[in-house]
Amino acid sequence: MSRKVARAIAAATLGITVLAAGSAAAVPVLRHMASGWWNNPDALPALPQNPQVHYEDGASEYARIVARLMPAAIARVEAANGRPFAHPVTVGVYVSRANFAAANGTGFSGAVGVTFLGRVMLSPVLLSAQRNRLVAILTHELCHAHMHSWMSELTYLALPNWFKEGLAVMVSGGGGAEEVSEAQAREAILGDDHFAVDDHGSLLDFVAIRMAHQPVIPDTSFRTVMAYRQSGMFTAFLRDSNPAAFARLMNALLDGRPFAEAVRASYGADLNALWDQFVRRLENSGTTGAN
Repeated sequence: MSRKVARAIAAATLGITVLAAGSAAAVPVLRHMASGWWNNPDALPALPQNPQVHYEDGASEYARIVARLMPAAIARVEAANGRPFAHPVTVGVYVSRANFAAANGTGFSGAVGVTFLGRVMLSPVLLSAQRNRLVAILTHELCHAHMHSWMSELTYLALPNWFKEGLAVMVSGGGGAEEVSEAQAREAILGDDHFAVDDHGSLLDFVAIRMAHQPVIPDTSFRTVMAYRQSGMFTAFLRDSNPAAFARLMNALLDGRPFAEAVRASYGADLNALWDQFVRRLENSGTTGAN
């Protein structure tokens, strides 16, 4: 079976599964997913110097910049995650925010980078107003794509969002969490304002990190970035406090084992116990690095 056919079957299966959830929330999710599948960057021209990089008309220079950055970013991701990519992944670059939104599976033009169906898509703002973030965001999204390359669509979606994002923040040296410091995140955690420490993902929300408590002030982009920073710090704690267990965890996840099962088998403890250890570490010694 060709990869194109396999991706089409996976996307259809995913859509049917989400629809079966029976929620009105599934309607916009399905619409954005369908748009992302239809407008995927594989259909764009490929850069001759690196056929993994596809680009919208007018983005050839952007594509060349990304191609130059990819070897180092790929090496960093593979070293951190413990194995090479299962196959080369497509990276799409755009000059139109509307086209970026149509292709990224979320419909959100304000994102800077998205990985959908194993493909990385980069917003045009990374070549202009947010050029300083390009390396980190490319690495962040390639981390998602690396995990995705070893898993089925549904297995990847079953991972908790905080772990997917926390791993990518950690591996990229803070990409996606730049606007919140570790000190701010630590203060929030010790004030019991933190992400929900779930051990599973959601078919109806494969992007957002759920917070443990409803905020007094409505959600803002700051709180979203706060969740990213906190997730990166906790993931870094899991790695740094027991590197051998973290390596076992990554291998188990890339082999397709369920998250909760993989955590317990790797650490000999459940996720809540590990979170309690992390909070005690914050109380006793300040911040935990996410680089």
